[in-house]
Amino acid sequence: MKTSTGGRNLTLPYWHNLTRDEVLGYWQSDPEQGLSPVVVKRRLKQFGYNHLREGKRVSAYAIFLSQFQDFMVVVLLVAVLLSGLLGQWDDAFTILAIVVINAFLGFIQEYRAERSLEALKQLGAPQARCRRMGEVRGLPASELVPGDIIELEPGDRVPADGRLLFVNNLECDEAPLTGESLPTGKISEPLTGRDLQPGDQRNMVFAGTSVTRGKGLAIVVATGMNTQIGRIAGMLERVKDEATPLQQRLAHLGQWLVAVCLFLCLLVVLLGIWRGEPVINMIMAGISLAVAAIPEGLPAIVTVALALGVQRMIRRRAVVRKLPAVETLGCATVVCSDKTGTLTKNEMTVQEIYVNAGRIMVTGKGYDLGGEFRKGNKRVGPDDEHLRQALTIAALCNNSRLDRRKPNKGLSNPLSPGGILGDPTEGALLVAAAKAGIWPEELQRKYPRVYEIPFEAERKRMTTVHGCPGGGGYLVCTKGAPDVVLELATKIYERGVVQTLTSERKKELQGIIADMAGRALRVLAVAGRLLPEFSGNEGEDVLERELVLVGLFGMIDPPRAEVPAAIERCHRAGIRVVMVT
Repeated sequence: MKTSTGGRNLTLPYWHNLTRDEVLGYWQSDPEQGLSPVVVKRRLKQFGYNHLREGKRVSAYAIFLSQFQDFMVVVLLVAVLLSGLLGQWDDAFTILAIVVINAFLGFIQEYRAERSLEALKQLGAPQARCRRMGEVRGLPASELVPGDIIELEPGDRVPADGRLLFVNNLECDEAPLTGESLPTGKISEPLTGRDLQPGDQRNMVFAGTSVTRGKGLAIVVATGMNTQIGRIAGMLERVKDEATPLQQRLAHLGQWLVAVCLFLCLLVVLLGIWRGEPVINMIMAGISLAVAAIPEGLPAIVTVALALGVQRMIRRRAVVRKLPAVETLGCATVVCSDKTGTLTKNEMTVQEIYVNAGRIMVTGKGYDLGGEFRKGNKRVGPDDEHLRQALTIAALCNNSRLDRRKPNKGLSNPLSPGGILGDPTEGALLVAAAKAGIWPEELQRKYPRVYEIPFEAERKRMTTVHGCPGGGGYLVCTKGAPDVVLELATKIYERGVVQTLTSERKKELQGIIADMAGRALRVLAVAGRLLPEFSGNEGEDVLERELVLVGLFGMIDPPRAEVPAAIERCHRAGIRVVMVT
């Protein structure tokens, strides 16, 4: 594996194949002390700052001059010069005014777009928690260097590529890099196989992804353009600029106009000379005819039309850097789209809950708290005991949080955009509970957590223990893969009572689980039990024994509301839509 440092190529190991001690030894770093200022300064000079390389910034002067590079504009400038030489100053100033107005229209649109993109980049400047000289310091992610030790917690955006040293239930949302909508569980042990894709390198974290669950400690192994996301940016840099279809057609039209004008003017001059007209008079007449034949209004008309298109795109919250790009969109015959976060909301949503031998459908999509529970054509109230029990367990056995710091208008308890801090699957359960008026903060005060067996990929479940109000014992809450929880459960809560879970009933439930999974739903089961006392020394063999199955949750990452209509419009326009995931 090669990386570039200060203009030189440096061959680096395959980090996911190395042990923790080997990676620490390579970078001469200590997991407790971190790096010294001297080493940081040296590595900053060697590897550079931790940010993606930007192309040469285009000045306002260069943007303005670029408006005069179009072939038709060059022809008009030549027409201005010829009109001036002929003394036709009215024509010269008129054409020049059209050219300048055309240039200013294009300049204003492109300059605004460049400034908007600059403002968007400033919004994305992340911070990092880094160990240096034995202290945990918060510093701009751009100052990280290979060998730095970084701490990761839920809600953090990973600031650089790193090899994990220690993990505690760490999961990362790697959708920006891999397109996978579900979080990836992380480990710290070395992996075998050199040519693993980033999505398979479970002992690595990558810049641009985010932590959804657990905690981790990692050593930075790549920064800036040497990260996985930096390599993608590097490939994009090598893409050559090509003329748009409109630019090609206008250039072709301009060349034909010039050729035809020159031919006709030359023909007129030769015919005049053949008839005995003075040569100088015929040359002047030919030049005047050429100037008159050029459509000086064409570039201005095209620019105004494209500017109107840009304004429509702005109203649709799209930034267009170059005016001709608007017309290029109209020439598209195939649209390739990512799935996660583009066609879908990237917000797991509970759509169906199976409790009390019946299915309850949940309305609403994403993290919007607007929604209700329906059984057939009837609305199910949040006071339904079976529904409340299932939602309560789902909200208690949960390490995510609702983010309501920036409320949306129109809802009494809305979420801010992207309002889940933590795992999106757990967040979907919290949103479903909130739709029934069950808030995790209130539940945690009523049922304080005293113990937790965290989720692990091998166990496929998570269990928490909570004190009951008034010293009424302890409530054990378990959620996990339905087949695993079903195997642990010996009873089921139906028709208001706890009943024995027979083998026949288990088979029926397995069929229901298969049906939900067959409709592309991700299924989780929730179960619980009451303990008269709890010492804190009990293990999973005690806590997860004789569980009472309470319900099943079916979740999906829903498509965006506007997607079906957008795809239909594309089909009507003859555009083929391809999902790339």
